[in-house]
Amino acid sequence: MTSPATAAPAKQFRMFDMIFFAVTAMLLLSQLGLTATIGPTAVFWTVVVIILFFVPYALVTAELGSTYPDSGGIYAWVVRAFGNRWGSRVSWWYWLNVALWVPSVYLLFSETLSALFFDGGLNYWVQVAITLALVWIGCWINLRGLKSGGTLVSTTGAIITMAVIVILAVGGGIYAANHGSATEWSLSAIVPSNSDALPVMALALSVIVYNFLGFELMSSASTQMRNPKRDVPKAIVIAGAMIGGFYLLATVGMQLVIPADEISETSGVIDVITLIMGDSAVGKGVAAALGIGALFCFFACLIPWTIGANIAAQESGQWGDLPRIFSLTHKKRDTPLGAAVLLAVVSTVVTLLYAVFSEYVGGEISELFITLFYFSSVIFLLPYIVMMLAFHKLRRTDPGRERPYRIPGGKGFTAVITLVPTVILAAAAFFFIIDPFSEDVGEYFRTWTLPILVGVVIAVIIQEIFCAKSRTWIRQRAVERGEDPDHPVSPFLDAGGAPEADAAPPAPVIAQ
Repeated sequence: MTSPATAAPAKQFRMFDMIFFAVTAMLLLSQLGLTATIGPTAVFWTVVVIILFFVPYALVTAELGSTYPDSGGIYAWVVRAFGNRWGSRVSWWYWLNVALWVPSVYLLFSETLSALFFDGGLNYWVQVAITLALVWIGCWINLRGLKSGGTLVSTTGAIITMAVIVILAVGGGIYAANHGSATEWSLSAIVPSNSDALPVMALALSVIVYNFLGFELMSSASTQMRNPKRDVPKAIVIAGAMIGGFYLLATVGMQLVIPADEISETSGVIDVITLIMGDSAVGKGVAAALGIGALFCFFACLIPWTIGANIAAQESGQWGDLPRIFSLTHKKRDTPLGAAVLLAVVSTVVTLLYAVFSEYVGGEISELFITLFYFSSVIFLLPYIVMMLAFHKLRRTDPGRERPYRIPGGKGFTAVITLVPTVILAAAAFFFIIDPFSEDVGEYFRTWTLPILVGVVIAVIIQEIFCAKSRTWIRQRAVERGEDPDHPVSPFLDAGGAPEADAAPPAPVIAQ
């Protein structure tokens, strides 16, 4: 964060970095197992989601990101549209979902490590300990910032991820040519038309929509971009094409080797690679090397998410929408110290609580992963619902703003590209909480829905406490900036309530 009293950070984020930043954040090896379990209809649902959700969402993000290149990203856009109360909610959701998602990915890391080197026999609590150690290593990377570690890790992770997916696709094709495809690829198998269509839709809609979220992360780091107004739309188009294509390649490649109902949600990628490479010494060596690369990618994919979420939370904390601790800034590196350390603390506490519950109901890492992942996903989807509505409102309330990229079409088209993705996001959040098409809804509710609902309720209670206190916090920050606490300057709204073009952020709170 900068202020008139502090020097602006060097513009170190190029469009090339932005593309790989987005690809690493959204093209996730940790998601491939979940996506592949959908079956051949994953191809159909991916195309549907691209048309009905991804294209509108990408267009909206491109316009918002180029029109309002605010360092707070999604938080800033929501504040511009709906004010600080909703900004407080969104910044909390956005940050909390990452704090919940981080340990779920690291659980996949530990499960993959177990499959690679311990024949799947690594102790449950040892895997939990590995997860927590990685949480704090990630915190350290965050505190070093984009220039010192984030960009290099993200770019390397994107390259390895794409290489692993190419191997899955090409290797899967070769394996199927020699052994036959493990999956039927007829039109009737791809297009849902039987009694399983609704249960598959519930899984597909939530998982595939999740796969295509995250473009706004580039705007969260816009103050470190060289030319955000020019580069954000271009990066979204290029990164989006790469992400959609690679997900389809990986899904098909994995299902060529293993039937969808036999693919593991946690170790599926390694299982497929192992079969592709064979039992020879060379094959096992290559499979191990690729497995290590996958482990690195599990770690790398979290760096852009945690950096983006922590920057947004820091911005929110500096203006008073979140507690002061979120605004604490690293004295030497100007990185979000308070948000990063809090994220690691929340990840640790929640992981331990859910690990105890998961051990009670079954003691499987896969169950712990699903619980944390679904919980984080519900929280994750909520800010995007508000973001879509914020876009629609800003089109009406700020029509005179220069828009370097503007979605073509009139008011009717704007309403459609707002409403359709909003409905899809709401449906996806619902299906993450409960699968109404499950064969045993009662058991599903006890095992998955109940712990997720309890977590969501606690998160909402904390969120509303923050909202109630935010007015006081905003006044306190105003006094610290030397402003009238009865008329505090908003970072994104002028005194008349209209969006302000170039509001300077507050001076950072420096941690001693």
